[in-house]
Order: sequence, then C-alpha cells, then structure tokens
Amino acid sequence: MLKKKIAELEKALDRKITEMSAIQHIGKSLSSELNTERLLLLIMDEVTRLMHAERSTFYIVDNERGELWSKIAQKAEIREIRLKIGVGIAGHVAKTGEVINIEDAYNDPRFDPTTDKKTGYRTRSILCMPIFEPKQDGKNKPEIIGVLQILNKIDGVFEAADEELLSSLASQIAIAIINARLYTALEKRVAELNLMFDIESEIHKAYDLNELLEIFIDKIKETLHVEAAQISLLDEQQGKIVKRVARNLNVDALNKTDVSIDDGIPGEVRRSKEIYVNNNGPGDALIESGFEKTAGITVRHHLAAPLVAGDQVIGILEFFNKAEENEFFREDDVRLIRSLSSQISRSIEAFRLRDEKMKADRLASIGNMMSTIVHDLRTPMNNIYGFVDLLKEEEDPEVRQEYGDIIIEQIKTLNNMTRDILDFAKGKTTILPVKYPVDKLINNFSKVFGEDIRKRGYDFEAVCNAQANIYVDPEKITRVFMNIMKNALEAMDKGGKFSIVANQLNGDIEFLLSDTGSGIPPEIKDKLFESFVTSGKEGGTGLGLAIVKKLVEEHKGRIEVDSQPGKGTTFKLYFKKL
Repeated sequence: MLKKKIAELEKALDRKITEMSAIQHIGKSLSSELNTERLLLLIMDEVTRLMHAERSTFYIVDNERGELWSKIAQKAEIREIRLKIGVGIAGHVAKTGEVINIEDAYNDPRFDPTTDKKTGYRTRSILCMPIFEPKQDGKNKPEIIGVLQILNKIDGVFEAADEELLSSLASQIAIAIINARLYTALEKRVAELNLMFDIESEIHKAYDLNELLEIFIDKIKETLHVEAAQISLLDEQQGKIVKRVARNLNVDALNKTDVSIDDGIPGEVRRSKEIYVNNNGPGDALIESGFEKTAGITVRHHLAAPLVAGDQVIGILEFFNKAEENEFFREDDVRLIRSLSSQISRSIEAFRLRDEKMKADRLASIGNMMSTIVHDLRTPMNNIYGFVDLLKEEEDPEVRQEYGDIIIEQIKTLNNMTRDILDFAKGKTTILPVKYPVDKLINNFSKVFGEDIRKRGYDFEAVCNAQANIYVDPEKITRVFMNIMKNALEAMDKGGKFSIVANQLNGDIEFLLSDTGSGIPPEIKDKLFESFVTSGKEGGTGLGLAIVKKLVEEHKGRIEVDSQPGKGTTFKLYFKKL
C-alpha cells in the first residue's frame, strides 16, 4: 500500500517537474517574441503540447470592434477566426471572465458548431480561460485582453489540475501580449513620426500646389493602407470644390461633377470641423449621390477630415476602404489624421501665401523694369529704323541683302527680348519633362546652333561623354543652353571658342558650357542670376541668366559658375541621371 502511494507521489512529482519545466520554457519563448501573429502561433503550439490536447486557439480581444480574433487556428483550414464578444464559448468567456470546462461541447447551448461544420473537425471537450491584463495601480478591474481555448484532451477530459496548470501560464501570456502590443504601438508611432518628417521634408521640394497635394496623398495612403484617397480644395466664394487630387479614383470624372460644399460629406465636415468616420459599409446617406459610380469605387469604410486654416475649412482629406481584410478605421487612424490634417493645412496655406507673394513681387519687378525695358528695346528698334532708311536708298543688291540680314537679326533680337519679358511677367513655370537621351540634347543643339556660331566668326565644339537619359523638358533645356551661348558670344571677340560638353558623374549628368571671353565682371559676379543684371551690353534685358537659373531649378537641377578674368567662363549644369 505504501509502495503504491510512493509510486503515485513520484509520478505526480515527475509530472509536476515536467510541467514546471515546460512552463519555464514557454515563459522564455514568450518573452523573446514581440510580433503578435507569431506570438499567437507560439502560444497555441506550446499550450497544446503542455495540455496534451489536440489543438488550441488563442483569441485576442478587439474592443473597438467588439470581437475576438485569432490569426491562424491550429491545424484548421480557416486562417482567421473572428467571433463577436458574447457569442459561443470563447465569446461568453470574453464577456463574463468565467473559466469554462466542458466535457461534451454539443451538450452545452453556448457552443457554436459553425467552425466544426466548416472544417469537418469534431469538438468534444473544451477548457476555455480568460487572459487578464497585468494588474495596474489605481485600476480596480483588470481588462480581459485574450481568451485561451483548448480543445479535446487526448487522454480524457480536462480536470481541475488542467485548469490550475493553464492558470499558471495566464500571467506569462498576459505579459507577452502586453509587450507585443506595446512593441506594435511603438512601431506604429515611429512610422507615423517618420511619415510626418517625410512630409515636412518633401514640402520644400514641391514645385507647385498640385505636386504638393500628390506628395501628401501618396505618403498617407501608403501608411494608412487604404485602397483610395483624395484631397479636395474648397472655394468659399464659388461654393464648390475647385481642385481634386486623388489615387485609385476616377478624378477626371469627379472634376466634371458640380458638388456644393454645403451638401453631403463636404457640408458635414465644414459645419462640424471634425473628422467624419463611417465603417458601416455602403449606403452612407452623406456620400453625395452618384459618387461611387462616378469615382469607380464601392465605399466600405470612409474617413473624411477637414483642412482648416484659421477659422475656414479650405479643403477635405478623404480615405476609402482599408486594404487589409477585416480592418477598418480605428482611433489610432483618427489621431494620426488629426495631426496630419493640421500639418497639411498649414502647408497648403503657406504655399498659397508664397504664390501670392511671388505674384506681388513679380508685379513690383515688372514696374521696376519698365525703364530698363524701354531702353533695351530702343536699341534694336533704332537699328531697324536706320537700316530700313538705308535700304530704301541703297541700289546695290549685295548691300541691300546685307542690310536685310541685319534687320532680320534685329527683329529676332526683339522677339527674344519680348519673349523673355513676357515669360518673366507671367511667371511661366510650366515644364513638360520626359525621359530624354543626353547625346540627343547635345546633337540637336549642335545641329541648330553650331553652323550659325561658326558663320559669326567663332569656333564651336560639342562633345558627349554620357550615354544616359535624364528627366527634362528638352525645349526648355535647349533654351538654357541658348541663353548661355548668347551671353558667351557677346563676351568674346571674333575667333573665340564656345564649347558644350556632357559628362557622367556618378548619379549626375554634368553639362559644361565654356567660352574664352573676358570673364564675368567682378561687380556683377555675386548677383549674376538676379533679374535685370547686365554687364552693360546692348540688346539685353538682364533676364537671360535669371531665366536660366529658374529653368534649371524647375528641373530640380543646379547651376554653378567658374569664371576667370581674361580667360573665360564655364557654366556647370547638373541634373539627376535616370
């Protein structure tokens, strides 16, 4: 009898040692895993083995959605399970916090056999236990953060000892889940901060308001993991949307619709100045009639945020349909968009103010340059007038031809000067960049201007050492080359040399435009690219190099100058190589 008792005790001790060893192993494993999905798998594998069961499912409580979810059910065909809190055994445990131990699941009215029917699995015994968050000071009732459900004990039914064993694991599992949550939250916060930093950095690179809005929409859409997005700018005076930038929506069709800013989502957001969220699928009464058909989207989830400058709503930021399965717009998304909408509003307003200031400065500059323009235009006009008089009196055909050529050149000069002035006055900034071969730029320039340069008594050389493409507007870049060439020829005596050379430097293409002239006068070297700066030459507006710099910067390139008095000048242009 004593021997039997000792044997039973030894067996119980061995089992306890095995269990404690397993618990220690599980604790170490859980403490080293911070990814929630991998943690679910780890918990289910370890608990199934420890409890001598067929399978386990560990559910995470999603309070925002009122659901339990498990990413992967062990050995089941369904890769994700979602249950409403209060439904089924696990849902009941999540709602009440009770431990449930059932010998025969099908005899319990709380059991939901849906999963069994889908998978062909037969559930017999169930042990289901809530996982509470670790105790916190000042909090009386801990929150249920998960539910652990063990199915079908291999050697019978679950006993009180199994409940005790599972309970001893619960605190370790809770700590692991909280750590994983904190890690996920930290990762998300870092991503949000990086997004805000990226947006702030990109703001200064934007060429115009449209490009700025596209930067915003692309960056945020990627971070929020949504299917579609748009930014709409509002005009209070016109009472309608005046600009849209969108992704994965039919923006051309949307721009043709006449939507009042007092109706639907625009009206709601303008009145409340609060973020509007709908996670309840199609049929939102606030979405303007025909929007889904026009935009080419079925709205499942919708978040709309006002863009506020001062007390005025200047636009609306909208996102549609979370891309991830079973996801929706959460409080974290609302918090992020609230911060970003303020940042975007400030940026749009700053961009508009900058544009207004540029227009005002341009008008002021136009006023300042009028006397300069009149003087500059007078020279070619007087030349034309004089040579026309001479032409009327001259009978020699060769001399008449020479006078005619001079008049044509003066008319060309007038035309170029007028174009420079009009472009500057209008603030023309439209470029149409395309992928363009460097050698083609050099060859085209050489064909158009090379022979003319030589006829005028100068040497010309064009060399291309770069077999690559750049993203430019070829017409505008040719204009840049032409303006620099014009200045170079005016700075040289007959017999001087003008050259254009293209080189490949790591990630850049370098263009060197050189002359053998007198160099840049010291008095204008530091303000060479300012408007109306000239070195006293006739026939110029002082806008040639100002336009050069403007066009180079519009292509996101850079320009440098190396000049030595009496030896010549080299303009260095750099553009990113594709």
